[in-house]
Amino acid sequence: MIDSTEFGLIRIDGKTYYSDVIVYWDGEVKEIRVSVRHLFGLPEFELIREKKPEVLIIGKGQYGLLKTDEEVKDLCEKEGIEFFEFNSKEAIEKFNDFLREGKRVVAFIHVTC
Repeated sequence: MIDSTEFGLIRIDGKTYYSDVIVYWDGEVKEIRVSVRHLFGLPEFELIREKKPEVLIIGKGQYGLLKTDEEVKDLCEKEGIEFFEFNSKEAIEKFNDFLREGKRVVAFIHVTC
């Protein structure tokens, strides 16, 4: 479960991270940097795609400024992955909801802007 987020950090299962993260339904957490500033693109999606999630949630930052590459959205649709974008606080709530439902959910959470 993702505990909380505020500008510049995120808490997951009691541990604090000071970078963007990918959180998988099985508890795995990867700290990552986007390859293009303020864009969730194909390089980041490939880290998620390999685990074959049912749901992908993008936390667009505290103020919702991160963008998602349209090609990522198209690939999600093509591969049957439910895709959602929210500001990061709402994204962690949705991630936890899908996790409680037993879904194979993955979240990318941007911790700034």
